[in-house]
Amino acid sequence: MFDIEIGTLSKAFGVIGGVIAGKKSVIDYIRQKARPLLFSSATTPADTAACLAAVDLLEESDTQVQRLWENTRVFSGAMQKMGFDIGHSQTPIVPLMLGDAALAKQFSRALFEQGVFAVAIAFPTVPVGKARIRVMNSASHSPSDLETGLAVFEKVGKELGVIV
Repeated sequence: MFDIEIGTLSKAFGVIGGVIAGKKSVIDYIRQKARPLLFSSATTPADTAACLAAVDLLEESDTQVQRLWENTRVFSGAMQKMGFDIGHSQTPIVPLMLGDAALAKQFSRALFEQGVFAVAIAFPTVPVGKARIRVMNSASHSPSDLETGLAVFEKVGKELGVIV
């Protein structure tokens, strides 16, 4: 049994913010003492409606969740097969571990120029020497989307000497 459950809405539901659920005494304490909460605002009505709609969809069927995990397995497997270091993520967010911040930014820019949007993440978001590209798989990606994206990753990876 857990005292609190914490989740992201920005990654899981594609909106903004997060959620903390738990006993009233724990939530009251967090409201008074958590510095990030003190400087944040409530979600907008539109974001709240989007989250509620997402929950409704997920309660109806697990098809989207199954598709998300299948897309993640396909993407991760192909990236490893190509020789990329994708770390040890256990989520649909797959890191492409590059180490060097300048290389990560260059890689992200090259992906974007080829029609793939994947953000470079560097210090202070991650430790120095642990820069990466953050790849967010989605249930809405089709097999064709994955093939296209993987081809671009392979091309850029070879051009920048990340893979052979």
